[in-house]
Amino acid sequence: MSRLSLFAGTAAFLWASSYAHAGVITSAGSTTVQPAMKACAVAYKKSHADTQVIIAGGGSSKGVKTVGKGKVDIGRASREIKDKELKAFPDMKTFRLGTDGVAIVVNAENPLTSITSAQVEQLYKGEVNNWKAVGGGDGAVSLISLGKVHGTYELFSEHFHLEGNEADGTLTFDKGKAWVAFSQDVALQKVAHDVNAIAFASVGVAAEYVQGGGSVRLLTLDGVEPTEANVASGSYKLSRPLLIMTKGEPTGEVKDFVSYMQGSECQSVVKSLGYVPAR
Repeated sequence: MSRLSLFAGTAAFLWASSYAHAGVITSAGSTTVQPAMKACAVAYKKSHADTQVIIAGGGSSKGVKTVGKGKVDIGRASREIKDKELKAFPDMKTFRLGTDGVAIVVNAENPLTSITSAQVEQLYKGEVNNWKAVGGGDGAVSLISLGKVHGTYELFSEHFHLEGNEADGTLTFDKGKAWVAFSQDVALQKVAHDVNAIAFASVGVAAEYVQGGGSVRLLTLDGVEPTEANVASGSYKLSRPLLIMTKGEPTGEVKDFVSYMQGSECQSVVKSLGYVPAR
């Protein structure tokens, strides 16, 4: 019987030391990369039945810190590694798993189908607070954001020139106040149940949510649809790398799993999830 177990969640990482022995690989970080790693681990099970892959979330910053400090075997990030992080953890090695875009998402009943970068900025800064001002229906805009620890948030805030102050479950951008979702799934669920909500999420994660019956719509941004093909070509500008990291060169079972994730079988899984594979 297979003994590979997959655990996903935002654990407090107490398991890191408990599972630090042969046959167990631990990972934490980006919730964008998490579905791809989980799916690849399931496929990896076929030839490595005695290996456990313990997968937790926490966001890109958590992924960098925990792997850099040796608390997990593999960190995950959905953004470039910052210079200050490279300086703090000079022996950290990065491996590209793929590329993903960030989509602007609204409720499926919202008549809006496209938006500009300037309009997104105006909405989140609170300069526009009714959908009819940007071509939608007559309703007060409900802002949803991911927390600042997420790589998805970092790309979003940089692209739209936003500087948010996070406190008590909200992010404030000038006059705009957004409710903070602790994961992309929660953000999408919130939008699906609020006709006036707007959020942002991984193109791959959001597209999979729609395919599963989720009542949300991915908006065309600046005239370009958020599709895998447009992310791959570079025409969809709101995109970022999907990375996995190790502390030093990986060895043993960790090296085998990292190599597998970069191989053709796992890269096919990455593509099937709506991401652009690294190869």
